[in-house]
Amino acid sequence: MDNPAVRTVQHVNFGAAAEAMAAGLAKARELGINVGIVVTDANGDIVTVARMDGANPRAWKGGHGKAHAAAGFGRSTEEVIEKRLKGDEVLWRAMTANPDTFLVPGGVALTVNGKSVGAVGVSGGHYSDDAKVAQAAADRFTELAAE
Repeated sequence: MDNPAVRTVQHVNFGAAAEAMAAGLAKARELGINVGIVVTDANGDIVTVARMDGANPRAWKGGHGKAHAAAGFGRSTEEVIEKRLKGDEVLWRAMTANPDTFLVPGGVALTVNGKSVGAVGVSGGHYSDDAKVAQAAADRFTELAAE
């Protein structure tokens, strides 16, 4: 029974997060880059994290910031930059002042029925490659959610 005073939020579970991460790690290996990958829940809190051998020891922190932003916006960090922040210096300054977010391509929301249930964030390569790795992980999650 729905209660109008209560909201139910869905989150990615560990199994799906781990499979999404495995797909991201495979994409990073294919691209020849070493990255940190973080999968978060809808609140931007860590579900699972990995740092590939050879990646910067702090790469996961950049990934977490990207995932945190993507989870909150319910869209990729690249889309947020392009559609919301470019051309709005005030909003850009406000959003980039938050130490929990890292508004650089490489964060992709994980969605079910148009609602964010988590996100994946990748850092360690060029941001364009980070975005490819994050998208590979998100695509795997989408496959799992459709099953």
